[in-house]
Amino acid sequence: MTRGDLPELPQQSGCYLFHDAEGDVVYVGKAINLRSRVRSYFGRHAGSKARLITRQAVRLEFIVTSSEVEALVLEANLIKRHKPHFNVLLKDDKSYPFLKLTAEPFPTLVFTRRVVKDGGTYYGPYPSAGAVRRVQELIYVLFPLRRNSGVPLQTRRKPCLRFHMGRCLAPCIGEADPEAYARVVRQVRAFLEGRVVETAHDLEEGMRAAAGRRDFELATTYRDRLDALRRLTGFDSAVVSAKGDDLDFLGLARAGNFAMVQLFQMRRGRVVGRDKRFLTNAAQAADEEVLERVLADYYGQATHVPPLVLVPETELDVAVWEAFLCERAGRRVELRTPRRGDKVELVAMAQRNARTGVEAEIALLERRGEAPGVRELQELLGLEAPPWRIEGFDISNLMGTHTVASIVVFEGGRAKKSEYRRLRVRGLDKPDDFFSMHQAVLRRYTGSLADKLPPPDLLLIDGGKGQMSAARRALDEAGLDLPLVGLAKKQETLLTEDGRDILVPETHPALRLLINVRDEAHRTAVGYNRQRRGKAMTRSVLDGVPGIGPKRRDALLAHFSSIDQLREADVGELASIPGVGPAAAEAVKAYFAASAAPGADAD
Repeated sequence: MTRGDLPELPQQSGCYLFHDAEGDVVYVGKAINLRSRVRSYFGRHAGSKARLITRQAVRLEFIVTSSEVEALVLEANLIKRHKPHFNVLLKDDKSYPFLKLTAEPFPTLVFTRRVVKDGGTYYGPYPSAGAVRRVQELIYVLFPLRRNSGVPLQTRRKPCLRFHMGRCLAPCIGEADPEAYARVVRQVRAFLEGRVVETAHDLEEGMRAAAGRRDFELATTYRDRLDALRRLTGFDSAVVSAKGDDLDFLGLARAGNFAMVQLFQMRRGRVVGRDKRFLTNAAQAADEEVLERVLADYYGQATHVPPLVLVPETELDVAVWEAFLCERAGRRVELRTPRRGDKVELVAMAQRNARTGVEAEIALLERRGEAPGVRELQELLGLEAPPWRIEGFDISNLMGTHTVASIVVFEGGRAKKSEYRRLRVRGLDKPDDFFSMHQAVLRRYTGSLADKLPPPDLLLIDGGKGQMSAARRALDEAGLDLPLVGLAKKQETLLTEDGRDILVPETHPALRLLINVRDEAHRTAVGYNRQRRGKAMTRSVLDGVPGIGPKRRDALLAHFSSIDQLREADVGELASIPGVGPAAAEAVKAYFAASAAPGADAD
């Protein structure tokens, strides 16, 4: 698509939609000035993402809005509807659950995913249905609220079990005092609005009043509810602001094509809730675009917006978003990036949690076999196809002796241990990693190994440019043209054959995958080197035992994995090894006993 294909665009606020040849929406954007914003996609200074969009698009559609805030809301709805390829998307995009305090004479709490004007009071959105159920059950433990919403009152003859347990005031049989029930409803509202301390104070006052009337049974009930509140909410040890602030604070973390935003809710100076959103298509999106996607989705549904929202440093259009939040709240709301004071630490806390959260989500994808690192690696290295099969090489030696190489295999981001291979590197009397790497790669892709194992989509070389050059020479000799990449331990830098040094955060899925391959190759090589050294040491020791020839020595080496195991074995175990016998077993034990005697090594 070129600038000449554009329709006549107005200089008004609105949304624009790029369509591809199949008619699908590939990108949705908003603008204060549609003409200026859309034309920027075709200018000389257009970014890489803009060029990708215009290369794939064939048609542009636009919608004019009456204000910037209306454009913002429309953009969020269009993205949710079309899920465009180039927009940042919520990976778990769905309708979020709420709790509704009904508008009945004796209200109760119900689970819902729809907010309608029915007189009820809605609380949310919550991050999951499970979170709603937990809050709902907690309230039923703390407060004697009826559970049977929608059932006509005063239709039962006998109260339910919850009444006898002190967990319901039994309005269903006409036993509930309206004033007492209204007091319970006020406590529930306070709890759902985050006023946990206020709820605790109400319970304490009720306990003291009941004790003063010598109604110890009721006082015990209040005490148990207060204990449950402290235990289940942890309000005595939650993150606390001495100023008693009501605010939300957000943190953002990115990892390649993925991102996470975590939103914490602070009410009356205490953190009372958290929501987290995992996003995709974030690789070429600016931080503010990622943040906007979450702000629009969350606050577009939220039933309560605090007077202050803290966000990390981005190029976010603060004025537009403050207008949006004010419209949602019906009062003044400030959107701010803190520069000093205790609120800086709140955003830092959210940032730390976002980083941990995005790592956990990527690890979960890897366990499910979705292998996000494979696709990310293709984009990062510019490969023609996803590197589904990766083989990692590493060399291990001790002062040039017992040099070995390891070959590990990962398919779809997971280790395939059945195809690991270990090689001895011969012909060396001093350390030479370049020669060793050349030998390992050449032997892998020629001879029997080349026939037994399929070729990989990518080679990972543990080392620098010297090791990579040695590996490339071996591939050339084997007649193969396979892509390879190096991973230098210093700063975990990716090295390419065209001379690029690629440095990405350690949370990047592609780097995580390569680090896993590198570490597994290193573990395998070092383990094999230690095993070779141990067997060589054992072999040299057994050469000095009278009556132990090559056959008995090999039988002992096959049975024991270390010299310590051999030394600690009793005569019976030694004699039971095929080919050893009692006499040789006695000779071995006598040899070790003599070598362990004081002064045995004096000369």
